[in-house]
Amino acid sequence: MKRSIQSLLCFLVVVLLFTSCRKKEWDDYYGRPEGLAEPIYQQLQAKGNFINFLALADKAGYKDALSGSGSWTLFAPNDAAFPAFFQENGISGIADVSEELATKVVRYSMTYDGEQSSRLSDYLSRTGWIENTAFRRRTVYYDFVYDDKNAAGTSIKAIAGNRLGGYLSNDFNNKNIPIFQTAFTDLVKVTADDYKVFYPNSDYIGFNIGPAKVLADQQDIVAENGVIHVVDKVLVPPLSVDRYIASNDQYKVFRGLLNKFASYSANADVTHRYQVLTGNSDSVYAKIYSASLAFPVNSENFLKEDANDAQISSFSIIAPTDAAVNTYAANVLLKYYPAGTTLDNLFQLNPGILSNFVNSHMYSTPLWASKFATTTNSQGELTHVSLAADVIEKKALSNGFFYGTNKAQDANIFSTVYGNAYLNPTYSIMTKALNYYGFYISLKTATLRYGLILVSDAELMKMGFAYDAYYPTAPFRYNGAADNVMLKRIMDTHIIPLGARAAPNFAGEGVLETNNGEYIRYKGNQLSSSGTMDNNLTIPISSVSTSSNGPAIYAGGALTYTNLLVGKHIEKYGTLPTDPFYYFFQYLKNNLGTKGGIYNATTGEITGVSLGINYTVFVPSKEAIEQAVRDGKLPGAFTATTVTPNFNPTDATGISNVTRFIQYHILNKNSIATDGQKTGRYETLLKNTDGDILGLTITYELNNLKVTDMNGGVAQVVLSNSNVLSNRTLIHQISSYLKFTY
Repeated sequence: MKRSIQSLLCFLVVVLLFTSCRKKEWDDYYGRPEGLAEPIYQQLQAKGNFINFLALADKAGYKDALSGSGSWTLFAPNDAAFPAFFQENGISGIADVSEELATKVVRYSMTYDGEQSSRLSDYLSRTGWIENTAFRRRTVYYDFVYDDKNAAGTSIKAIAGNRLGGYLSNDFNNKNIPIFQTAFTDLVKVTADDYKVFYPNSDYIGFNIGPAKVLADQQDIVAENGVIHVVDKVLVPPLSVDRYIASNDQYKVFRGLLNKFASYSANADVTHRYQVLTGNSDSVYAKIYSASLAFPVNSENFLKEDANDAQISSFSIIAPTDAAVNTYAANVLLKYYPAGTTLDNLFQLNPGILSNFVNSHMYSTPLWASKFATTTNSQGELTHVSLAADVIEKKALSNGFFYGTNKAQDANIFSTVYGNAYLNPTYSIMTKALNYYGFYISLKTATLRYGLILVSDAELMKMGFAYDAYYPTAPFRYNGAADNVMLKRIMDTHIIPLGARAAPNFAGEGVLETNNGEYIRYKGNQLSSSGTMDNNLTIPISSVSTSSNGPAIYAGGALTYTNLLVGKHIEKYGTLPTDPFYYFFQYLKNNLGTKGGIYNATTGEITGVSLGINYTVFVPSKEAIEQAVRDGKLPGAFTATTVTPNFNPTDATGISNVTRFIQYHILNKNSIATDGQKTGRYETLLKNTDGDILGLTITYELNNLKVTDMNGGVAQVVLSNSNVLSNRTLIHQISSYLKFTY
C-alpha cells in the first residue's frame, strides 16, 4: 500500500513537471511577445487625451475592434479637436452625440490595413505597390439604407448602387477618405491652393486627412493591431454626389435629369439584412444608374478595374443651378421644339440628348482647380465653364469633387455643326445616318472644321429613303429595300471638310470638296452636285447657321450623285463642234476597246477609270489638240494654216498614240479642283515601257491652277470650262496639251 502511494506521488510529480514544460512552450510560441505595442484602444486610453473619441468608439460598439486583432489605420482626433465638432453639430458635449453619428465618425476614421505615413501615398495595385500615386483610402464606413422616393414619387427604402448599371450585395460601397501628402501632390503637380479650394478653413501642411492636419509629432504610432495618426479635427464622412445634390435645392432640375437615368430594383439580400437589423418589414431597393451615364453618382467605388483603384482616382462633377439648366434648355436643347415642350417631354422623345447633356458635366478623373481648364470630361472635351466666373461652390464629396455653377456646359455635341442636326427632330434620319456611319465623331469635334449641308426627313423620304429600327444591321431602306451604300454616299456629299479655310460665302461662286473626295458647286446661294447637274437642277440654300466649328447649311433638297460614267460627261460637253470638249471627245469616242483602245461608247467607260475611285480629267482645248497634231502626238494632217485631226485612226500606232495621250491627261486616284487646296505631284493613268507611272505637277498661284507635264510644259486651267462634276471626277479644260516621254 505504501509503495502504491509512493508510485502515485511520483507519477503526479512527473505529470506536473511535464504540464509545466508544455505550458512554457505554448506561451513561448503563442503568447503575446514581450515589447509588443498595446492595441489601438489601449494606447489611446493610456495617453489620456482621447477621452471623447474613445467614448464615441464605445457608443458605436467599436471598442472590441480597436482592442482586438486586425490591422487598421486610425486617424484619431484628440480631445482638442472636439469643441469645434460640438459647435458644428449644435451639441454641448459627447453625451449628446447620437449612436449614428458616433458610428460615422469612428468608422470613417478607420481604414483597412495598418499603414505608416511612408505608405499612405502609395497605390496597392494588382501588381504591387506604385509609389506616390494614391490620395484616398477605403474606410470602414458605408452608408446603409436611406429614405428615398422612386420615379412615381412613392416613399421607399433605398440603398446606393455600387456599380454602373448594377448593384452587388457583397460590396458594401465603403466610403474613401482623402489623404493629401507632399509625395502625391508633387507627382501630380497640384498645390496647396488646390487643397484650399475644397478646405478653405484648413491649412495644407503636406500631410492632411480631408480637412484635418496630421500632428507632426503624433503620427506613425505603431499598435498591436495597426497604426495611429493623430489629427486635429473630427472627421465626418461627407455625402456622396448623389446625396448632396438631393439635399440641395439649387440643383433640383439637374437632380431631376440625373434621376431620369436611375431605376430602383428590389434587392432580396439587402432587404433581409435590413429587416433583421431593424425589425422593419419594408423592402429595400437598390438605386441603380443607367450605363448611359459616365459613372454612377451614388457609387463610392471608382472604376473597379481592380480592388483598390479608388486609391488613385475619383469622379468629379459640375452641377449647374436650376436657372442655368433652364436657360440652356430654352436656348439649345429645346430650341427646335414647339413652345411648351419640357425636358420631361424631351426625355421621352430623345433621351440621348439629355444623357449627353448630363455626361458633359461628368468627369471620370479628379477635377483639380489648377487644372480646371485643361481637364477633359467624360466626353473628351475641355471644360466649357470658368472657375472664376461661373463656379459658385466647391466641395470634396465622398466619391468625387463637386463644382456648383451658374452656367451649364455647352457641349461640343450641341455647339458644333453636328448639333444642328442632332437637336432638330426635322433631321432625325440624317442624324441617325451620321451616327450609323460614324461621321458624327468628326463633326462634333470642335477642333475639326466642317460645313454640314442639312437634309430634312421630308426630302430624304421623298427620295425613297427611310429608317427602320426593325433591321438593326441595315436600318436604312431605299424604296423598302436595304440600303447601306447609296445613303452613305449622299451623306458624304453633304459633309464639307474645311480645314483652315474660312467658311465660304455661298452668295458668291466656288467649288467645295466633300467628305469622300467628290465635289459640289455653289453659286448665288444655290448648290449643285453631279446628280443634280445631270437633271439641270440646283438646290437652294434657305439659311446658314454659324456653329463652333463651321457653318450649318440649310438646303431645300438633297445633293445627289450621278450614275453616269465619266465618258458620258465628256460627251455631254463634246458632242457639237462648238462644244468645249469636242475635239478631245472625238478622239476618245473612236478609241474603242474593240480596236485596241480604252473606250466603251455604249457605257461611257474608260479603261483604267474604275468606279469608287476619284479622278481628274484635263481636256485640252481645240487649239491645244491642233498643236498636238502638228507636233505628231496625235494622228492627223496639217498645213501651215490648217489642221485636220484624224479622230478615228485604224493603224496600231495611231490608236496607241491616242490611248497614251488620253491616259496622260487623267489623274489617277485624285480629284483636284480650282480652289487651290491641292498642289504637288500626282500620278496619271499612263505607264511607260518600264512600267513606271508618269506624273503631273499641280501648282496654284494668283487664282490660277496650272498643270506642269514631265517635260516642263505648263498648261493653265480654263476656268469657264472647268470644274465639271462627274462620277467621283472633276473635268477641266486646259490651254495646252500635256507632253510626255514614253
